[in-house]
Amino acid sequence: MKKLLLLIVFAPAAFGQGAIPLPPDVDLAIAATVNFEGTITKGVTELVTSVAPSLMPFGWTLLGLFGAYALLQSLLQGAMRQFASYHYHPLAIVVAYVAILFRIAIAAAMLGFYMVPIPGVGLNFHQIFPSLAQALSSAVTTDLLKQVMGDMNDAIHFLPAVGMFQVLPGLLTVLVLGTIALAQLAMTVITAGSYCIVGVLTCVGPLMIPFYAMPGHDKKFWSWLDNMLAYSMYVFVGACFIFVFCHSYVDFFANMKSFTVASWLVSLPYMLIITGAFLWTMFKVPEITHLIFGGIGGVAQSFSNAVQSAAVFGAAKFLL
Repeated sequence: MKKLLLLIVFAPAAFGQGAIPLPPDVDLAIAATVNFEGTITKGVTELVTSVAPSLMPFGWTLLGLFGAYALLQSLLQGAMRQFASYHYHPLAIVVAYVAILFRIAIAAAMLGFYMVPIPGVGLNFHQIFPSLAQALSSAVTTDLLKQVMGDMNDAIHFLPAVGMFQVLPGLLTVLVLGTIALAQLAMTVITAGSYCIVGVLTCVGPLMIPFYAMPGHDKKFWSWLDNMLAYSMYVFVGACFIFVFCHSYVDFFANMKSFTVASWLVSLPYMLIITGAFLWTMFKVPEITHLIFGGIGGVAQSFSNAVQSAAVFGAAKFLL
């Protein structure tokens, strides 16, 4: 983002309006005001810590209402089947009750540990997927990214001097700053957007969990869980793409013998190609992430149904 501001500052020089010296403390001056990803992360953290707890009472209320509705629905359906069927077993209603109580217990556990660490895990329920994505992305080394960011800062400080009526150096300055700004935009916009979406999903989680207690109406819960995983994994998939393209940027700056006008004229097209491909690839992160991790909620739903069936079968064996 700071490169984008520098692009605006240097734009008049491209039209021959005189040299504009680069302040020696420009990094410190701009970093304090345009730390885009840092401010987004801080805002999401404040959203989750201040808004999510206030929604917990609504979640418990919904769970009580949905649980009572599911139990009454099971009682009514069981009674109607009992009157309609001559061989209907009377304990079948009890088994259906056990299945619903199992769902209510699981939903209550998820709400109970939503803002409280799970014993033995050390994470809140809503922190499981983001922490998993962060652990996976941390496995992708950031040393190359730090090196590329340093090379970009060096390139800015050693751009060709722009004087009065010197159109070519001015245009080179504008193009270089614009290209670097696009590269840094690609490095931050996807991950920052995923932080925002995960923050919103975390806030509405207490309202989605109670839907798990309602058989036949639990698709909202599984859709919420699936999106929590998919959007959390944006960070991991984006880190993998950044790691790949960092090699291209490292090779580019390693082959830059000097930062003269002639060197930039020869090397700038290659940098534009790298940045264009990088930007296009980063905006493919959502599609690729959902392709890889989308649908996990359906798998989890099948597993949950299998566990529920086993529990109900065990309860039926015990009761019957």
